[in-house]
Amino acid sequence: MVAGMIGCTNGGGSAAVPAEARVAGFGGVLSAGDEIKVSFRGAPEKDTRQKIPANGRVSLPTVGDVLAAGQTIAGLQSYLTALYQPHLQDANVQVSLENAAAGVYVSGEVLRPGRIPLDRPMTALEAVMETGGFTRMANPKQVVLVRNQNGRSMRYVLNMNDALTAAQSSPFYVRPFDVIYVKQSVW
Repeated sequence: MVAGMIGCTNGGGSAAVPAEARVAGFGGVLSAGDEIKVSFRGAPEKDTRQKIPANGRVSLPTVGDVLAAGQTIAGLQSYLTALYQPHLQDANVQVSLENAAAGVYVSGEVLRPGRIPLDRPMTALEAVMETGGFTRMANPKQVVLVRNQNGRSMRYVLNMNDALTAAQSSPFYVRPFDVIYVKQSVW
């Protein structure tokens, strides 16, 4: 998707694009700020929808506070099913992520700039498409992605034109809180 990428640090020096940028980063781990829905097949009156607070614990009927942050959705679901086994005839519990706290910010020459929730593995091009795509004035060859990594602000220039026109290209996966800026074409 992004052949011809250039990475550089705050100081403007060049850095190679890390190999992990081409690997999907969403691990499906819940964190504070995520909104989850917990549904009970055998007891729908216990269904709840909650935002995970800073302490990472959600308050559930019958069992009280349960640590949700740091767990995968499937892991929390299995844990809750086991926890509710002695309390419900049908202890089948479903957990779903309703709204992810982590997001990617897209601005510049896109149709609907703003925050895109990062609730699945997503490439930089997919994030741009989530905003409605490029405007007529956009330069898909000059898309800047800014990422805070190990306390440093890293800047990558992506050529998304290759992803749109080439038969084969390498994807660039976004991470939580990345900022993508689509530059304007210079005629």
